[in-house]
Amino acid sequence: MTKDGFVTFETTTDLKDAQHVTVWANDAPGGSWLRVPMSRDGDRWRATIGPLDPWFYYYQWIVDGVSVKDTSNPAKVTSEPNWSTFLIPGERSRLLSDVPAGRGGKIESLTYPSTVANQDRTALVWTPPGYDAGRAEPYPVLYLQHGSGQSYTDWVEMGRAKQILDHEFLDGKLVPMVVVMGNGNVPDFGKELLDNIVPAARARYNISSDPSRQALAGLSMGGVQTLGVLKAYPGRFAYMAAFSAWFGSGDGVDAEAINKGTRMLRLYVGDQTDFVQPFFMASLPTLDGLGIHYEFDGVTPGPHGWDVWQKNLIDLAPRLFRR
Repeated sequence: MTKDGFVTFETTTDLKDAQHVTVWANDAPGGSWLRVPMSRDGDRWRATIGPLDPWFYYYQWIVDGVSVKDTSNPAKVTSEPNWSTFLIPGERSRLLSDVPAGRGGKIESLTYPSTVANQDRTALVWTPPGYDAGRAEPYPVLYLQHGSGQSYTDWVEMGRAKQILDHEFLDGKLVPMVVVMGNGNVPDFGKELLDNIVPAARARYNISSDPSRQALAGLSMGGVQTLGVLKAYPGRFAYMAAFSAWFGSGDGVDAEAINKGTRMLRLYVGDQTDFVQPFFMASLPTLDGLGIHYEFDGVTPGPHGWDVWQKNLIDLAPRLFRR
């Protein structure tokens, strides 16, 4: 990686017998994925891409049509093991970079019994710098959900949630809160959330049970799940947000209860390269027809991917628990 943003990718010699290798990365405009052919150089393959703007990037090799991990890159993506990641530093990517050692919050694992999945499951929990388990006033809490094909690790490993929350806290933009990232891969998310994830989080952390101090947000599948909770349990979470999701049918929806119990419903979606956008846009007339109050400030440039969802979290987190 050069200081002017050019990145050279190089395979190991394990791929010396390959016939065709490309690097597939989110390096196109807006974070779209682009496949760039690599050239053979002795017993390795190489490609130089750039200049890339400062940001967080992820990539994999496509070797004779098969996805392959760059084994020389130690970065780990648990739910998508063929991906590797890297960060190009700069002001644009500051919120995605690590804060100085010892100044950020903590990420801990929370194991809880799931009566929906009939097994023990795990959540990751971010606590803010200076978190006080004995504080008289419980902390507000954000339950932050992943998408389909992902799991509880993705907001940390791909979404850079820790870095975003650390920076915004240190910048004075964040109300001190606890963020719980649970496993949403269940057939009944509302039951899993309310009967399993929430009680386990409350048992271990000093967090509020007051709906006005609770938030729920998610991306894609997690956004659909969030809106499902909004419809089924209006008022349980005063702050709600969905990234690249859609509202669906308005049948049986109690709009009055939603408006009464929700202080903020904020919606996000990517541009025309986000395949969810047509479903999202079709939801807005449904919300309008029901008279449900919501916020939507326009599309976030980028596809159905982490570039969009990182920006959505950056925008959302400072808005929580301020009304």
